Amino acid sequence: MPGLLLHYGALMMCAHPPGLVTIPAPVQQRVLVGPHPVATSADTFLVAGCSFPAATLGAPPCTSIVWLQTSTRVFVGGLPVLLQPSPPVSPGPAMGVGTPPPNPPLVQAMQLRVRGM
Repeated sequence: MPGLLLHYGALMMCAHPPGLVTIPAPVQQRVLVGPHPVATSADTFLVAGCSFPAATLGAPPCTSIVWLQTSTRVFVGGLPVLLQPSPPVSPGPAMGVGTPPPNPPLVQAMQLRVRGM
């Protein structure tokens, strides 16, 4: 499925605001969209500030995100890039799963010019 290339610096929130999702250090820094490195399958997404009510439900808050949609045709350094389907309206649900699942993150802002498959 085609989608927009996800990048370091995209503004993402976990399913339980105000949890902020970040890529602490991009694995590759050579291929850019604008001034930001493209995210690949080797990148790690961390969540800070998740407000999941762990005490009442007995489950831990979101700690990380595993991205589900990778490119089948676009690779950077031998690794597939991460894709986000073009949302009809921003913000849109991301193609990722929070830990603990299912908890998909929300992409608030990202580049809208470069697409991949």
